[in-house]
Amino acid sequence: MKKYLFVITFFSIFLFGCQQGALTNGNDSTKDRVYSSLWDENSINVKQKKDNGNYATINEIQANDQVETLIEALKNADWQENVEVDIGPPDFRFTWNSYNHSVRRNRDYNRIELKIEGQSNYGTLSKNSSEIVYEILTDKKWEAE
Repeated sequence: MKKYLFVITFFSIFLFGCQQGALTNGNDSTKDRVYSSLWDENSINVKQKKDNGNYATINEIQANDQVETLIEALKNADWQENVEVDIGPPDFRFTWNSYNHSVRRNRDYNRIELKIEGQSNYGTLSKNSSEIVYEILTDKKWEAE
């Protein structure tokens, strides 16, 4: 009898665990998937597109406070999930925790648009967050055009 009780208990726990995994794996958002882990402490090298189409490093972010501010702004972006959007050639690129980010400055709306390579999403930042992120990435003030 104990043997049957053990098998039934084990089987129930196994099924419950599988069900929980199935419920959470399909609903991961960009925020959960990309930004929930701690920073891996690798420098964030920001590359800017040059006139010849190549990218060159313009900034290296290592300060904890800058990384925290950057990631908090990206977490709070208006992310659209399960979409494929071509934001055009990115103005900047950087990698955070092995996720490659493409960043485009939308001058018409004074906002930053984001895409994480290999993910089906698209994000936009508020005007205020765009200015903060731009300053962290480039080490320059945002200037409206």
